[in-house]
Amino acid sequence: MGLSRKRRRRAPRGWSEGLEDLHDYMQPQPTRASARKNAASAPIVVTDDWPEQVPIGDAELRVIEGAFREELDALFGPLP
Repeated sequence: MGLSRKRRRRAPRGWSEGLEDLHDYMQPQPTRASARKNAASAPIVVTDDWPEQVPIGDAELRVIEGAFREELDALFGPLP
């Protein structure tokens, strides 16, 4: 005996139209990160490759002066 018309399920029409997208989109389960045993034993090496004097252009100087105006005035006094 077949199902009544109300209970029949059909796939949406879009499923049967094309087979262009057959990629596997399943994501693997994330793995737990294990604790690093040697992280604390090795010292961190920091290298500094900046020059002694860093060149600053006029635009950068105006931004710095605008952002730190109150702090610079407190340290050096207002501009003459």
